[in-house]
Amino acid sequence: MKLALTDRQKEILRDLRLKDAGKNVSAFDNLEKGAATFSEIDILCDLINAEFMMEGILPTYEPNEYGVELESLLDLINRSRLKGPQ
Repeated sequence: MKLALTDRQKEILRDLRLKDAGKNVSAFDNLEKGAATFSEIDILCDLINAEFMMEGILPTYEPNEYGVELESLLDLINRSRLKGPQ
């Protein structure tokens, strides 16, 4: 399933790919192709969640603007799990 990513979501994924330093290249590549497996989706969701915890929340534990963007991206990627096996 090919995801309809916004330019901003693509930018966030590019940044996460750089931070990941090549450890999960196939997960990022397959997401772009629309062919990510459930385990690759899990990997990407874990990376997004980690980014959210480090950069996406305010001292009050509410999401900042970037955190809201990460939540939206996470929702979009997770939605592909509901569509059935890849």
